[in-house]
Amino acid sequence: MKRVLKVGDKIYSQSLQHFVPSYLQGFPQREQFLLKHMKDKIKFDFSRHKVIHNVADVIRESKRLTKLLEGNSFDFIFVDNPFSALIIENTIKIPIIFDCIDWYDEMYLKEYGVDKSYYLLRVGLLEVLERASKVIVQSPIILESLKHWGLKTKDYTVIPNGFEKELFYPYPEKKNRRFKEKLSKKYKLDFKGKKIVVYTGKLSKWYENIKIIAEAIEDNQIFFVVGDGPLLNEIPNRANIIKVGAVLLSEVPKYTNIADVLVFPVDVDCSPIAISEYLAVGKPIVMGKGRMEWLLRNGRTGYMVDNNVNAWKKGILSAIQNKTRIKSFNLKLSKNLNWDYLAQKMVNFINKKIQ
Repeated sequence: MKRVLKVGDKIYSQSLQHFVPSYLQGFPQREQFLLKHMKDKIKFDFSRHKVIHNVADVIRESKRLTKLLEGNSFDFIFVDNPFSALIIENTIKIPIIFDCIDWYDEMYLKEYGVDKSYYLLRVGLLEVLERASKVIVQSPIILESLKHWGLKTKDYTVIPNGFEKELFYPYPEKKNRRFKEKLSKKYKLDFKGKKIVVYTGKLSKWYENIKIIAEAIEDNQIFFVVGDGPLLNEIPNRANIIKVGAVLLSEVPKYTNIADVLVFPVDVDCSPIAISEYLAVGKPIVMGKGRMEWLLRNGRTGYMVDNNVNAWKKGILSAIQNKTRIKSFNLKLSKNLNWDYLAQKMVNFINKKIQ
């Protein structure tokens, strides 16, 4: 059994060492489920470094990691954060696996703007693209981007984000009806003659198009926003827009299963966990045109729309009209997106001889 040392900070390795069940934790969910399904096949150890803000932090954490590696034997060092790559000394010859789980540059600029850490992140990304022996990406789109940035190794694979099949599957109508009755009492809603639109996910700056979606919701539709973050308060207060807030992951499929349409506000992402979870329940997906077109098909999985209110309105209405036809296509597409399948793909990739 291969022995792998996962090196990360509190953001990207949190769920591996300190499991946080909140649905707010987007990225760690990938680690949480991949690790769950790999536990008897790959031996993972973990090293958590402090957050990197400057060069002094890099030097300090690098010394700590080097000391840890003395007297220990690992087949690989595994990182999914460019900051973590900075603390791996060039003298360390253990092969590096880089799991590229984000559009790091774009995300950081959107959330935090330009600061010292931003430049360190870019250096870290260039460093790991040069040094990594194996690279995992979430989509072919990210792979092409990494090649443009200088990816050196030819030993790479695509492992997108997935869904937990024990949680996400089409519920029987009776179960959905009971949940709608519960929501009707809790929020004083009348579902008669209404269509249900649902979003599940985070509400940080990266997701600001949620405000445009909210504008597109018509009077005969009820919009459930399941998740939390600073944008929640910027969504209009209307009787047919229900701000559920954060819920446990086990509660999320209850909402996706009652939906007539599922929406996703980010058009520059290329493998959101929510999209795989949406596909798994067989509901039509409406999202902006962009990087998800490597997987989703306009008119087949739902509708890819321009990012304006009228386009969202039309996309949602078209999805409602064609939801029966779309269901079978989406369920078929989700077949190879469950975490169990994806974890085995990662195991095979790790065990494969380095090219």
